[in-house]
Amino acid sequence: MERWLEKRPFFEGRIFQVVAGTAVLDDGLIVSREMVVHGGGVAIVPVLGAEVVLIRQFRIAVGKYLLELPAGRLEGDELPEKRAQQELKEEVGYEAGRLVTAVSYYTSAGFTNERMHIFLAFDLKPVPQQPEFDEQIEIVRLPLAQIPAMLATHAFEDAKTIIGLGELLARLKAG
Repeated sequence: MERWLEKRPFFEGRIFQVVAGTAVLDDGLIVSREMVVHGGGVAIVPVLGAEVVLIRQFRIAVGKYLLELPAGRLEGDELPEKRAQQELKEEVGYEAGRLVTAVSYYTSAGFTNERMHIFLAFDLKPVPQQPEFDEQIEIVRLPLAQIPAMLATHAFEDAKTIIGLGELLARLKAG
């Protein structure tokens, strides 16, 4: 097991922090490490009858539009379920009557502590959509029947979306 000997902030941003330092390995070897510190996030698979409600938005990090699950960043010690309901309302204009935990995972444990919590949202009721001032979102309703083929042909490129839709399909198949 590794343990930090020393670490210091290298960059402090609005969404994440980068720390760098040295760690010691079990055998005593001292190594350099860098890590992105992130508060985690939530993603929601909104199920509306025989459709899922996704969003399409431009992602500057990859330079293109992606079809994704509605999602957002956890703030402080906020409960993931609370943030999931808030993001569902803000991004797609629905409130879930039933929110089911699908999976929780580390997005890339080799360099970040970011943990993503994915929820399945059922029994949706419309509420006013309230996107953040800097969110330019297109809502896309996708028939459930199309998802298996889209996953098989790699039509989705966003990890949380691939994982969330896979979890939904597995749950629906299991009954």
